[in-house]
Amino acid sequence: MTVIGCVQADVLVSPVAELPPPGGTILTEQIGVRVGGAGANAALALAEAGMRVRLMGCVGDDLLGRWMRQELATAGLAGELVVTADGSSGLTVALESPERDRAFLTYLGVNAEWTPEMIPKDALDTENLLLCDYFVAPRLQGEAAQDFLAATRSQGGRTFFDTAWDPGGFPAQTRVEVGQVLRFVDVFLPNEGEACALAGVRPDGVRTAAEKLQRLSGGWVVVKLGARGCLAVGPGDARLDVPAPAVEIADTTGAGDAFNAELVHALSDGAGWPEALSAATEFASAVVARPSNERHRTPMVNDISTE
Repeated sequence: MTVIGCVQADVLVSPVAELPPPGGTILTEQIGVRVGGAGANAALALAEAGMRVRLMGCVGDDLLGRWMRQELATAGLAGELVVTADGSSGLTVALESPERDRAFLTYLGVNAEWTPEMIPKDALDTENLLLCDYFVAPRLQGEAAQDFLAATRSQGGRTFFDTAWDPGGFPAQTRVEVGQVLRFVDVFLPNEGEACALAGVRPDGVRTAAEKLQRLSGGWVVVKLGARGCLAVGPGDARLDVPAPAVEIADTTGAGDAFNAELVHALSDGAGWPEALSAATEFASAVVARPSNERHRTPMVNDISTE
């Protein structure tokens, strides 16, 4: 299993219902720092499930990068990270509040200069490839992403794709570009807002968006709906809806990455689509109920025994 995605620090601030005025201060209840980025989040969740994972990411040769590598090493995920001395590690500030959806401030750091040549070709010879954080790794977009996915497919692997949110606002040119990438995707994994934006439909048209994206891909489109679960549209007019269990939410950052990981794991274990979607929804719901400092429950590297 190979994951290509960003490795960066997540600074989690909660609750943040509003920003302070210029020159002002607002006290908040919690601030925490953990290893994050969609790549690291998904890889850690896959490791928790017992899968062997090759994580492809880029960090700086700085204090933050060294700390993240040390944290990831306990799950066997640090060995293939690109370490560059020419820039700083990436970082995201996640502003969470029960009164509104999350908001993110992201510094790309070395992710802005992460290139396809930094990823070994044999990493694409895998049964499952998850390409994520598309919009946070600008040099891996477009034809580079198509090449990654096509290489895995040509060797019999299954491809999973998650774009994250486009800081540029999903202009028409970007929607066309992503549509081209989708031709090489077996399972597309947007959230509700991303699906509607990419499909160019109203925010309340998520099912229409999923159907439109599925026609571009030909594979499965699984739209994550947060507390409402997920919906999936697949080949042969397949339509599935899976509700999420009710849980007490502690921290929602990384929930979609956990969902992605468990879906890959369940499908790899031979689960059918209804069972795999239920497993992914239940796992993501369990993860958001964990405290921020207990988000990743990975075994030590020597305990990971399955492919």
